[in-house]
Amino acid sequence: MRGVGRIAGAIFDFLLPPICPVCEDSLSEGGVCSDCWDDLLSSLVLEPKTYFGFRVYSLFLYRGRVREAIERMKYKGMFAIVSTFAPSLAEYVREERPDMVVPIPLHPARRRERGFSQTELIARAVASELGIPVVRVLFRRRYTAPQALLDAKGREENLRGAFGCLRPLRGERVLLVDDVITTGNTFYRAASVLVGAGASLVVGGTLARGGPT
Repeated sequence: MRGVGRIAGAIFDFLLPPICPVCEDSLSEGGVCSDCWDDLLSSLVLEPKTYFGFRVYSLFLYRGRVREAIERMKYKGMFAIVSTFAPSLAEYVREERPDMVVPIPLHPARRRERGFSQTELIARAVASELGIPVVRVLFRRRYTAPQALLDAKGREENLRGAFGCLRPLRGERVLLVDDVITTGNTFYRAASVLVGAGASLVVGGTLARGGPT
């Protein structure tokens, strides 16, 4: 049976050759293409950043090919970037010793429109690496406008009271996951709800961060 599996795998690789998980160009073998590798190295983030008193660990700056890959994930359902970089994000945050991973939730209407939640996909992949559960304890109380369309004051007002928590937390350490963090307003509002529900620690994990470095 193992021989059959190897043959099937070889056929699969022939029919569907490996692609770069960042730009999705075809490759002769697995990994990241040289152009994307150079871009990733120049965008690598080496230290967590604090937003409104909360530490957030991001792998890359939200620019160039990283931005293009995340936009393909969100709007075209191309998820190679998640499986490729979730292990690195998990190792980055491991020292915080989280008990659970909580994804920033999409509003149900936006989830139906998109067909998936990219934050849940990232959360599941990271949680699998860490050996801890994904807990969908946060929910959106109301539909909110996309933050990218608003100015600073609008972003703050847009998210006021936007999140709720489904149950009390009893001192758990939470890793709160999103795809990108920019100003930190979304993260702050969600993290504050978790702290109010009883979390002893909330730290963030994202694939990328935007805004000033």
